[in-house]
Amino acid sequence: MTFEPQVPDWGKKLIGDNLNQLIIYHDWLCNTGIKTGLISPKSKQFVWDEFIVHSVYFGKILSELPGEIDVISDLGTGGGIPGIPIGITTNLTVNLIDVKEKRIFELSRLIKILNNNNIFAIQDDAYNHIKKGGFLVSRCFISSKKVINSLKTNKNTTYLVSSNGEDLDYDSNLFHVKHENFKINKDDIRHIDVINVK
Repeated sequence: MTFEPQVPDWGKKLIGDNLNQLIIYHDWLCNTGIKTGLISPKSKQFVWDEFIVHSVYFGKILSELPGEIDVISDLGTGGGIPGIPIGITTNLTVNLIDVKEKRIFELSRLIKILNNNNIFAIQDDAYNHIKKGGFLVSRCFISSKKVINSLKTNKNTTYLVSSNGEDLDYDSNLFHVKHENFKINKDDIRHIDVINVK
């Protein structure tokens, strides 16, 4: 199977001149990420579609949110997904939060390879950051349902989380939830829930 680093129409402007950086990250995931156990063995095309393109959509949503965002935290980042692509394609400060020392060590090495000064790897328990609030993202760390059950009613909190598109049961007086659907390639649709505390 050949690897094709396609970019959906929705991502072309956001990716701009950063395609080479995303390919470097992709190659790092396919080699170091798999060898060190940060991700399980996957095909190169799967890594591109599911990890890179999917993550770039988080950056698209963040760039379109009203108000000013300076810092986001990628909770339970694992191999830097979605935080690294967000940091590559936006000017946001991205904190990659993970409790595992090995993951933070490898991510710190990657940040040096990428020469990005807006991405930081921080060893900490992600749940501490949920309690603090702010702008938070997660791809696989927590479900939308658990986000709603875990969030404090801190009006300064927005959490973007990958989902399977399920309907959520939540108090609409406390939360606003927007479901985003998008294509990661010509055939496959993915979902991200944007959860705001009212």
